[in-house]
Amino acid sequence: MILSSEDAGVWVLPVVFLLGVAAVAPVVCIVLAGRVLLRVARSAASGDAWAAFTPGTWLLAAGSAALGAGLPFSASLLGRPAPWVHTVSFICGCFALAAVAMSGLTAVLNRRL
Repeated sequence: MILSSEDAGVWVLPVVFLLGVAAVAPVVCIVLAGRVLLRVARSAASGDAWAAFTPGTWLLAAGSAALGAGLPFSASLLGRPAPWVHTVSFICGCFALAAVAMSGLTAVLNRRL
């Protein structure tokens, strides 16, 4: 059987999934960032703010930033994104890479100490 472009079953599901991810990604970004802030605040309240910076916390921050880096795609659903959206996306992408690196470094330091 040859699939043609009229076969809706081939492209409808991936498009709906992609639109769902684009609509939910900014909300999940904010939720993950809030979770990281709560971890740091709890540790600071107990007297040792640095205890919050575990590999898991860094990975939560990286996930939040990675979702923030997809902001231009989410904004394009509502129209043409403003120029500042691309700047925020670039900053989020850079932070995501840095947070992943810090997660690895923290894991190595935790094993060595």
